[in-house]
Amino acid sequence: MEFNKKTIKALVIAGIVGCLALACVIRLYNLQIVNGEDYRAAADGSSVRTYISKAPRGEILDRNGIPIVENKPGYNIQIFKTDISNDELNQNLADIAELLRENGGELSTTFPIVYNAETGAPEYSFEGVDNEGGEYPQKIAEWESENKLTDFSTLREIVGYYEDKYGVSDAFDPQAALDVCAVRYEMEQRNFSRLNPFIMATGADEIVLQKIEETYAAQGFADVANDTVRTYAKGNMAAHILGRTGIIYAEEYQELKDKGYGMNDIIGKDGLEAVLEPYLKGKDGYRRVRLGTDGRYDDEVASEAPHPGNYAELTIDANLQEAVESSLKTRVTEAVGSDGAGAAIAVDPKSGEILAVASYPNYNPETFTEDYDKLLKRDSNPLFNRALNGAYAPGSTFKILTSIAGLESGTITPDTYITDRGVYTYYSDYRPTCLVYSSSGATHGTINVSEAIGVSCNYFFYDIGRQMGIDTIDEYCEKFGLGEPTGIELSESSGIVSSPKEREAAGGEWHPGDVLQTAIGQSDNLFTPAQLASYISTMLNKGKRYRLHLVKRTVDYETGEATMKNEPEVLSENPISDSTFDAVKEGMRQVVADGTAAKVFNDFPLRVGGKTGTAEVSDGADNVLFTGFAPYDNPEIVVAVVIEHGATSSFAAQIGRDIFEKYMELYHGGINNTANTDDED
Repeated sequence: MEFNKKTIKALVIAGIVGCLALACVIRLYNLQIVNGEDYRAAADGSSVRTYISKAPRGEILDRNGIPIVENKPGYNIQIFKTDISNDELNQNLADIAELLRENGGELSTTFPIVYNAETGAPEYSFEGVDNEGGEYPQKIAEWESENKLTDFSTLREIVGYYEDKYGVSDAFDPQAALDVCAVRYEMEQRNFSRLNPFIMATGADEIVLQKIEETYAAQGFADVANDTVRTYAKGNMAAHILGRTGIIYAEEYQELKDKGYGMNDIIGKDGLEAVLEPYLKGKDGYRRVRLGTDGRYDDEVASEAPHPGNYAELTIDANLQEAVESSLKTRVTEAVGSDGAGAAIAVDPKSGEILAVASYPNYNPETFTEDYDKLLKRDSNPLFNRALNGAYAPGSTFKILTSIAGLESGTITPDTYITDRGVYTYYSDYRPTCLVYSSSGATHGTINVSEAIGVSCNYFFYDIGRQMGIDTIDEYCEKFGLGEPTGIELSESSGIVSSPKEREAAGGEWHPGDVLQTAIGQSDNLFTPAQLASYISTMLNKGKRYRLHLVKRTVDYETGEATMKNEPEVLSENPISDSTFDAVKEGMRQVVADGTAAKVFNDFPLRVGGKTGTAEVSDGADNVLFTGFAPYDNPEIVVAVVIEHGATSSFAAQIGRDIFEKYMELYHGGINNTANTDDED
């Protein structure tokens, strides 16, 4: 079939028209569907403004519902992308930064270069990194590499690079120029756009907020939005475990963006704030409003209400926690002075719940950033959590473990008697003495294991330690959790169990006498207060070891239903005999009734058990320790205490007494309201 010229021409025209139509359809689809949001934002320009409605972060409560970490109403300053010149943008940012600085506010920026007014030069400043530590130069190198700045020779050249990049005028003084660079840098990090405003500051002063609204709101450049500010209801209390929050870093955002996080989110940085982040985070809402020609709201384009995060209930008792911290501060100061240090922890032995945990000195989490440099320079290292990360020689508190190992291995029985001769002469080249002999020339006479615990006889434990050997001691350390993680939700030290392998790994040489020192809690033994509390709890449970934990549950703010619940978890079970249990427990009773802690507990009406400890250290006076439990017949609380360079163990034992007294007041209405009183003795 042949087509005439008119038909061919018509078909060609139809084809062209069809192609054009298809192209129009594709273009419209691209405009409206694929890139519709971007084009709408560009078309709206400054006429549409997006306000982020920040979701309240879940609060943290104690075991009785008492608020520990709360939120209070606050405001943030949001910067919006508008069609202004670069010079005008920089001037506005410099003015707002100066306004904040004059009124005690801070920029929300991770730019690590600051202006030092004293030297008149820029310098690096990384939050959370020790300026004098080895990690600081490494942090600088990492940041310069990540930002492709390694070709520059000086910090001044790097500052010049950013000033050129952002077109910062030479008219700015050095402080203002760095402020502009910092904010512009952060805007890049947070993908600043028409649909993603930049939060320049949070918790700003009322004067600043008023000035922002008066000067910039009508221009569409900046405005004030509702926010919440994290507050600590009990001040410094439990600072080491609660942790802190901060604005999300770029690298954190890359890890969390697929979980609903935005570039302006506040997240937990450390402590329980970080551990509980998946539960405490809420879902932000937003409001998009169209502005009229006068800069005022015309109508609401779209909105979504924020959803608060879950709240968390801890195992901590806030009233007991306050009492523990108060006693720790008082007794450390009495023993050492205002620059002293120590830690204390209280545990429910039947569940592994931590009732209180304190490290002294502590700090104010609300002013962490402002105080950081000063805190780092203090010799007492207030940022260090001694209860979970401080590894100490246990001294004579370890004799409980040595006793259990000796009894369970069959090395001794409860009725085995050993005569203390003052000087232990088994080895010809190493002859340690019993403490009472070296101080007075006396001995403890012929005693059994319960009596040896009561008077803390080194000679007795030298002998049974030698008889059973280091392998048996180390075996029972593992069974009772010494040198093992306690399972607590936070970072902790695993400690060190003294052994030939450990010594050789450290480049040293193991000697037979080290077994004797290990048996009395010296040599290379190093454990945390949390581990000591865990191991005494395990003894009271006849070998059942519970995981220590701080979080009881998390609860949905709106429904009241638990979203996560921690049940008691058994980490290991290594049963001990009733005879071993009774002998060791009776020894701990003798410690407080007639032995090394009797002066502290002689007028204490509650029957308790305990063990003191004194540990030699290379950098000063001895560390002193106490661990114990109450009530004696039905233990509900176990404590472990350490005071660094603390004079005598009576100061540590006094903290234990203070804790027992407060616990009985809170849970039994007082010490005398229990059957476990000393009138039964």
